[in-house]
Amino acid sequence: MTPPPEKLAPASPSPSPSASTTPAGDRVLTALMSLVEDLTVEREEGGLLRSTLEHAVEGLGLAGGVTLVLDPDGELVPAAEHRFAPGTAVAMDVAAESLAGDGSPVQRTAEGARLAVTPLRARRRNLGALVLHDGREGEPPLDEALLTVLGRQIGNGLENVRLYAELRASSTRVEVLHRITAAVTSGTDLHAIVPAFASEVHALQPFDRLACGFVNDTGDYIEMVSHPEESSWGLGNVLPVVGSGPGFVALNNRSVLQRDLVHEHRYLEDMRLLEEGLRSYVIFPLSSRARAIGVLALGSMKDGAFDDGTLARLQPVADAVALAFENVRLFQKTRELSITDEVTPLHNHRYFHQALDRELKLVNRYGSTLSLVFVDLDLFKPINDQYGHLRGSRTLREVGF
Repeated sequence: MTPPPEKLAPASPSPSPSASTTPAGDRVLTALMSLVEDLTVEREEGGLLRSTLEHAVEGLGLAGGVTLVLDPDGELVPAAEHRFAPGTAVAMDVAAESLAGDGSPVQRTAEGARLAVTPLRARRRNLGALVLHDGREGEPPLDEALLTVLGRQIGNGLENVRLYAELRASSTRVEVLHRITAAVTSGTDLHAIVPAFASEVHALQPFDRLACGFVNDTGDYIEMVSHPEESSWGLGNVLPVVGSGPGFVALNNRSVLQRDLVHEHRYLEDMRLLEEGLRSYVIFPLSSRARAIGVLALGSMKDGAFDDGTLARLQPVADAVALAFENVRLFQKTRELSITDEVTPLHNHRYFHQALDRELKLVNRYGSTLSLVFVDLDLFKPINDQYGHLRGSRTLREVGF
C-alpha cells in the first residue's frame, strides 16, 4: 500500500512592515513619492504645507515638524505643524539661522531636541523653512542632500500653488471687470447705470457709498452721481473743483486715500461726510486720453476700510471704465445741450417753458397752486462794462452754481 501523503504545515503570515522595520532607503523613497503626489494634487497653499509636512515626518519616522513661511514683511510665520514638541519659537530661531546662511540645511540641538532645518527655496529665493524634530535614538543625523531635496521640492510646490492662486484671482478679476464694463455700457443715462456699476464694484471692494463725478465743460465744478440714490458726496450733487477732494483728484490725475476722517480732514466736504457717517474714503481719477475726465469715489462707515491694496486693485477698474463713462457722459451732454444754458449750469429758456407747461397741466388736473419766484441781478451791466464779458460770464456761472 502506498503511504498517505504528508500534511504540509500552513504557511505563517508575513509580518507587515512598520516604520521601525522598514529600511531607511525605503522610508526615504516613500516620503519622496508622497511629496510628489502632494505637489501634483494639492492646489491650496495650506493643504499643501500640511500634507507635505505630515508625509515628511511620518515617512522618515521622525518625532514631528513645523513649516514656516515668510510673510510680505519678510517675517517667519507658522503655516503648518505636526506633533512638534519643542514649540514654534524654537523653530523660528533655528529657521532664522538657516535662512541667514547660504541656503544649506542646518542641524542643531535646541531645548534638548535634535532639529533639522532646510530652507524652502524656489527660483533662487527663500519662501520659508521646514523644521523637523529628529527623535530617533541612536540614528545618524538626516542626510543633508535629502533635506535639500525636501526644501526645494516643497518650495517649488509652494511657488506653484501661489502662481495658481494668482492666475485664478486674475481670471476672477477679468470676469468681474468684464461685468463692470458691461454695466457701464448698458445704458445712456448715468443715473440708471451707476447703481448697476456700484453693484459690480461691491463684489471687488465693500463700501457704503459710491459716487461718480465729471468735470463740466468750463472746468469750474464737478457734477456727482451718487449711490445709494438719495445720498450725495458731502456738499450735494455739484462740487467745486477748487478745494474739494474730487476736484483735487481731477486736477492732479492721481488718487486720494483718506483713512480716517476723525483725525484728518483736508477738503471742503470732509466734515459733512463725517457728519453723514462716513469714516474713510478713496477717490480714483477716471482718465481718458491722458487726462482726468472725472472721478470714482468710494466711502465707508469704517475707519481704515481702504488701503494701498485697494488702490492697486481698483485703479485698473477705474482705467477700464473711464472711456465708457466718457461716452455715456458725452451722449447725455448732447441730449442736455438743447435744455441747458451755455454759460451757467442752469436750464435754459426752452426748458423753462416746457417745465412751466407741464406744471400748469398738473395744477389744472389737481386744482393746486403754482408759485413762481423771479431773481434779478442788480448792477450786472457795470461788471461787463468794467471787467469785460468773460468776467461777466464767470459771475453768472457762480450765481447759477
